[in-house]
Amino acid sequence: MTSVVSNPSVSEHAKLPSAVLTQVQAILARDAQADRIALVWPEPIEPREQRLPLSDTWLRVVYCPSELAMRERLVTHRPGAERLVMLSPFDETRLSQDVLARLWGGEPKRISPWRTLEQLLRVRRIDPRLTAKSYRWIAEALVEGFERYRGRIQFGEVLDFDKAWRALALARLDFAGEALDLDALLEWSRGSEVSAAVSALPETVTAHLGDWLRPRLGAATELVLNLWRHGHAGDMVAIGLVCSVLYRAGLTLDQALFQARGRLRERLIGGARIDDATLEDYGRTTVDYLERLLAERPYRVLNAPLAQAEQLLASLDMQPLAAASDLLPGGYGQRLDRLAQALQAALAGKPIEPALAALADLRRHQLARVRTEQLGTAELAVRACRWLKTEEVERGSLLEQVDDYVASGGYLDWARSRLWSGDEHEALNRLYTRLVGQVSARRERLNERFSHHLSAIARGDQVDASVLPVERALEGLVAPLAKQQPVLVLVLDGMSHAVYRELAGDLLHHGWVELQPAERLAPCCLLAALPTITRISRYALLSGALGEGASGEEKQAFAAHPALKALSSTKFPPLLFHKSDLQQPGSGALAEGVRDIIAGQAHRVVGAVINAVDDHLSSGAQVSVRWSVASVGVLRQILEAARESGRLVILTSDHGHVLDHDMRLMPSNAESARFKPTTEAVGDGEVRVSGERVALPGHQVILPWSERIRYTSKKMGYHGGGSLQEVLIPFGVYRNAGETGPITGWQEVARQAPAWWALDPVSEPPAKAAVASAPVSSARPSKQNTLTLDLFAEPPTPSPAMIGEGDWIAALLASPVYAQMRARSARVMVSEAQLRRLLELLSQAGGQQMAAAVAQGLGLPEIRLNGLLAGVQKLLNVDGYPVLAIDRASKTIRLDLASLKTQFELS
Repeated sequence: MTSVVSNPSVSEHAKLPSAVLTQVQAILARDAQADRIALVWPEPIEPREQRLPLSDTWLRVVYCPSELAMRERLVTHRPGAERLVMLSPFDETRLSQDVLARLWGGEPKRISPWRTLEQLLRVRRIDPRLTAKSYRWIAEALVEGFERYRGRIQFGEVLDFDKAWRALALARLDFAGEALDLDALLEWSRGSEVSAAVSALPETVTAHLGDWLRPRLGAATELVLNLWRHGHAGDMVAIGLVCSVLYRAGLTLDQALFQARGRLRERLIGGARIDDATLEDYGRTTVDYLERLLAERPYRVLNAPLAQAEQLLASLDMQPLAAASDLLPGGYGQRLDRLAQALQAALAGKPIEPALAALADLRRHQLARVRTEQLGTAELAVRACRWLKTEEVERGSLLEQVDDYVASGGYLDWARSRLWSGDEHEALNRLYTRLVGQVSARRERLNERFSHHLSAIARGDQVDASVLPVERALEGLVAPLAKQQPVLVLVLDGMSHAVYRELAGDLLHHGWVELQPAERLAPCCLLAALPTITRISRYALLSGALGEGASGEEKQAFAAHPALKALSSTKFPPLLFHKSDLQQPGSGALAEGVRDIIAGQAHRVVGAVINAVDDHLSSGAQVSVRWSVASVGVLRQILEAARESGRLVILTSDHGHVLDHDMRLMPSNAESARFKPTTEAVGDGEVRVSGERVALPGHQVILPWSERIRYTSKKMGYHGGGSLQEVLIPFGVYRNAGETGPITGWQEVARQAPAWWALDPVSEPPAKAAVASAPVSSARPSKQNTLTLDLFAEPPTPSPAMIGEGDWIAALLASPVYAQMRARSARVMVSEAQLRRLLELLSQAGGQQMAAAVAQGLGLPEIRLNGLLAGVQKLLNVDGYPVLAIDRASKTIRLDLASLKTQFELS
């Protein structure tokens, strides 16, 4: 401390010996009123008189070389403003009784480090191991560093060995860990001043560090001590990462690796003999510590040690080994290289399995959690490649082509739109360009086949009960649903199946469950009016009639629609809101009046038109949008309002769109981007159609079926043409997951995705699978899909054919133990058909499967799966044994088949 003086004879830069100051501090802690304190101190201090503060108390410290000097100070001292502290070489035997009588405590106090510690720490006893002659230094060190650990450690009544070292480590190294282990040291080593603190340790402390470390670190002690001795205390994490790579189990010890390990020992630990097993354990412990750290902290907190580790690996010429690390950025880059190579091979006709394995490795890397966009695009690339591996089946009828596109086309176009943007990784970027080219060429052939049916669509030929012309949607689909429950019709202008698939996945994560017609195997689909432009097709959707109209005409027609009007009261007719109605003036929030109407139940049918997709297409900005509930303006607020009122949400569009992916500008006098008048010639990629559903004068038009043609200036995307993406309109029905009542004619379904969308390893290319190669039937079954479990139906009883002879599941269901468990859990709503299907799925997957895959296999929304699994656990987990276990963190379901057979006494 520096003194603050008013007397010019007292130095302004006075510094009191720490032992003296600490002793005075201990005395004042014991007696706050202590004054006229005398301490035995053999050497003079300079300056001999000092005035300095201690907390809220001022001290006047004077060195007295004689008893007379002490008498003079005692006589002149006036208690109150400051405390007198006298240092002298005299103990009580060399001072007169009258002097002793005036001193605090009646005698000069000797400065004993242990005695001082007892007073400072307020302990009664000190561990005998500390008071040994060889450990006297620790008392002095603890006294000197008292302020740095003061109040941060609770010592109790005894100063034991561990707490003494803990206090010393806190004072000297700023090591604040309560427990001493490698994890704690690795955490501490990431501090910026660690290496300097270790280098500044006195020789007495350095010589005894092993006493502190060895009981807790065991075999790793010598490694840690050698790292510290050679100046690498602050590099422990980086060195641990290098050890995790160089000493990874299973490595073949060739000459290069042997030399690299030798150079590592020589450079970092001075050639100390540390066995390989210790270095391997150290590397593994470092990785485990970092993975736990990254579960709570962002990846960037490790930028410094990760970069240092990669530099060390480079200096050892061992960068290729980083590929095995789930932490090092270089390993992530090498996994990207491997994925690019595997996809390149797959495009050249090789199996897809190496690409799936490479993707799985990429997903395991910690950096994948940061580069989610890059990982998501890589996943879409593998899926698109799997689609190319499927057999290109000629689908003849319009229904077959619609079914194929609704089931998989939207997913494929979603993947294409993302892959088109490329990647910063050079090899993947080139690969994506090639992949998009191959996918688009095959998709163009599908569009050409679809063009053969555009005339039938233009005429209005009937396709199927689930494939309706857009003008029949209100009567055929919306009104029957509104008869059972209030509905909200959400029209996302221009939403294609690709956008719908991406958005619908996010909708499920927000607590909405999809419904589909109980008598059909596929979702509904609408056919846009032609040409596929807003003023025609949106008017047809919202009015129920072919024609043209703007928002004003749409409002009137929606309110007057006979089927909707019949369900509504005169006071509360069907209401339709457009873009200008939805937004609160002066903000981007949902207008209060609109929210009140949607959140209420007075209006049976409410519609809302959201222009987010169409607005994006109209812009010239080169922006790739990730479609989600959050990215679509007021959609989140609209959905929450619908949740409050218990409305069914119908998510649909008026037409789709195509994106400008190197489209050609064709010479034409057309005013629209994607259709032209019949006065012009029909060119390549175009078709002339006519019929009552062409809502133009003369009921005929020329449409480009190719997605590569435009007639006007460049934008993000266009609509109006006759491609699959533009003509087929998604139609999805959703309800709040909190609702469980029956909806007549509809059932909840799992999210449906094509087989090639899955990223699990496959045993053979989908093209060779019977399901993939079989043509889609033009006639749909009239009964419910047997794999889709109706939550509202009576639980079916498994038939003898289902059970089969020698079937372990049949044996389980017939066992006395199961009968007892079923009787105890009579209220568990799990049918034996559901249980059988669940056990089959888990058994086929080797006893372990992801929750999403199980939900899809059961035909259940994933949000419903937890309830079913809880019921199954009550039936199978006899006496608490985890026959069926759920790992919430990894979203994995595990079946212990051996335990099941034991608990249920199955042979």
